[in-house]
Amino acid sequence: MIFIASMNSQEPVLAKQIAGALSIPREFLNKVMQLLVKAGFLASVRGPGGGFVLAKDPKDITIFDIVKEIDGTDWFDSCILRIGPCNPDDPCALHDYWIKIKNQVRVLLDHESLADMVKELRNGKRVLQFAEDFILLKKIKTQMGIN
Repeated sequence: MIFIASMNSQEPVLAKQIAGALSIPREFLNKVMQLLVKAGFLASVRGPGGGFVLAKDPKDITIFDIVKEIDGTDWFDSCILRIGPCNPDDPCALHDYWIKIKNQVRVLLDHESLADMVKELRNGKRVLQFAEDFILLKKIKTQMGIN
């Protein structure tokens, strides 16, 4: 999404181009792109000159919206110690800390838009590291048997 938004063009971007530029496995990227199309964040343009374009204004897409569509919110609603859903009636030892942390994360992700990340990228910040971190997180979760 950041890559497409940073192109500052209405021209469709090929998945192959994104995968190559970000060193993301193409099969993985295709699955993510389809989720983002289904969510209405991207549009798929078929045929010669086709690819993917943003379907919404980058200012109207929050980082939480993107994370929610790609990874869901189960991680957000789970106990930090992995003993089931977060339960205020039967709190774990870290419950109060986890509530504070996840509320801060939620506020941050809800207030940062795709446009904000593109602006940071243009100002020299390495926001595309997010893609690499996301892939690493997915690998770790898979190895641990966490969906």
